[in-house]
Amino acid sequence: MLSLRRTKRVLLLDDDAAIQRLVASILKSAGFRTDVVDKGSLAIEKLEKTEYDAILLDLMMPTEGGLTVVKHLRAHKPELLKRALLLTATPESVVRTVEGEVAGVVHKPFTREQLVDAVTRVAK
Repeated sequence: MLSLRRTKRVLLLDDDAAIQRLVASILKSAGFRTDVVDKGSLAIEKLEKTEYDAILLDLMMPTEGGLTVVKHLRAHKPELLKRALLLTATPESVVRTVEGEVAGVVHKPFTREQLVDAVTRVAK
């Protein structure tokens, strides 16, 4: 029987090229398609045009980081917050400000299993 399941899509917002490559590679090997952006405004543009099964957001960026996207989702697409994961090494106090609104947190450094498990959980 032919499977009609589509590849799950993930949006990654991170300004670190090494993290971008690592996350995209791990998720590709797990069967996900990953779009990568390095600014919150670009993430918002992608979210307006494309449906994503999971969203990974780096909180601590020089400008337009994950908090920019969380604020946008809160105001315009709150249902997508349940698909958003924070990908962060930020202090717990910062994470706590949005932790209840998003689906979860993947702390840097992370293992392959931690990342794949978190994305799989929200991308149902």
